[in-house]
Amino acid sequence: MRNVAFGDFAANDGAGDYFAAIDDRGNDHHVEPMFLAKLGEQLHVRVHVRSLQRQLITNVAIVDLLPGGFEVVDSSIHTGTCATAGVDYVDVREDRAVFFVSAPTNALEVDYQIKSCNRGDFIVPPVFAQSMYDRNVKGRGVGGKITVTE
Repeated sequence: MRNVAFGDFAANDGAGDYFAAIDDRGNDHHVEPMFLAKLGEQLHVRVHVRSLQRQLITNVAIVDLLPGGFEVVDSSIHTGTCATAGVDYVDVREDRAVFFVSAPTNALEVDYQIKSCNRGDFIVPPVFAQSMYDRNVKGRGVGGKITVTE
C-alpha cells in the first residue's frame, strides 16, 4: 500500500505512511525496511490518496515510480481512461504509472499489479502527487527496499 500523505494530501485518514505489497497468495507485506519477493512473482500495488482540504482537489497527477527490475502487469492497467471511480486517465510507462485523478476528502484507492523481472536488491521510490495547476498542492509517500530472489 503506497500512501501519499504530505502537504495537501493524506492517506488512510492520517494513519501514517507505509509501503505494502500483496503477494499472489494474498499475504500483505509491509516494507519495514525490506520486503522479499521471488523472481516472476506478481505483486498488487495499492495507492491511496485523499485531500486534506475540506473539498475535492481536481487535476491531480499521482506518479508511482516502479522499483528497478519490475514492470507493470499489462492485464492490471492500461494507458487510457480507467474504470476506477475518481481516476480520469492512466499513463503506463516503462518505469512508472501516472494516474490523473480528483482527490476526494475520503481515501481514493488505485490498484494495479507489478511483476519482478530481475533478481537483486532494489529501492522502492516514494509515490508522489501534485496538483497540475497549483504547484503548492502536493504530497509524497515513503519509499522502501525490496529484494528479489529465485
